[in-house]
Amino acid sequence: MIHIGMIKPHHAHRFSAKTSESKGHIHIINGFTMEVNGNSFDRHRHFFRGVTSTQNKHYHRFYGETGAAIPLENGGHYHLFETRTYYSYNQPLPMESGGVLYGESDRPRHDHSFSGKTLEVVGEDPFFSRYLHDSCILLK
Repeated sequence: MIHIGMIKPHHAHRFSAKTSESKGHIHIINGFTMEVNGNSFDRHRHFFRGVTSTQNKHYHRFYGETGAAIPLENGGHYHLFETRTYYSYNQPLPMESGGVLYGESDRPRHDHSFSGKTLEVVGEDPFFSRYLHDSCILLK
């Protein structure tokens, strides 16, 4: 017999959030966490990173780690996250190829905070998904 807590399928989560307002604008954040092996009960975490939407001719990089897995009644789980973007200049420098130029400067800059919870699991092995579903039905 295999106990449900012993199975730790590989998976990732989708996430989406809006940043706080700063300098009269917000950014949209969409992405996927990095894949790990874990289940709803082992308190695993995921790393994530990305680039915000472009607003006011600039964007921000972000990096973070989710909180521990929070079980759902259906056998699934989600994670909470809360972090900040990296700084970007209030008035971007003119650049032919795009991107962000950083340096020691007194140029005004800003960042944004964001938080939320992960969405559905993606990239999970179908065998484990079916096993977890069947096991949850048996536990009721």
